[in-house]
Amino acid sequence: MKNLVKVNVATGEITMTNATAKRAAVIGSDEYKQLLQATKDFPNFKVKVLTTKAKENRDKGLTIELMEKLIKGMTNNSQAAIAGFEEVKETFRGTNFHFSRLKAYFLAKYPDWREWLPEAEQGEKEVERKRFFA
Repeated sequence: MKNLVKVNVATGEITMTNATAKRAAVIGSDEYKQLLQATKDFPNFKVKVLTTKAKENRDKGLTIELMEKLIKGMTNNSQAAIAGFEEVKETFRGTNFHFSRLKAYFLAKYPDWREWLPEAEQGEKEVERKRFFA
């Protein structure tokens, strides 16, 4: 039996993960028995459920159109780079993982894409400004 309920004597807490807490809610489960035993052994300790922080999505806002603009800007409109991206795009078109494969290709090929982001955004803002004042 794996120990999923931990006793921290220094802080006076009985800790477990959220998944363990859900399983401990089922009477008779191993997790329930472990929690019951820990609370009997340490009646003054608080039971604490540990939560994990969600990973920050550093690539949020990355779209296929933005990838294309960045490739053109980073490679000075290199036809080979654009053709390579288009080839990967065509290879995975219509599959369930189309975007994830494109994104993986782009991130592997251009890991420093964030440095070019302000210039790409500036270009879009300039186009919007020209439309507004036209």
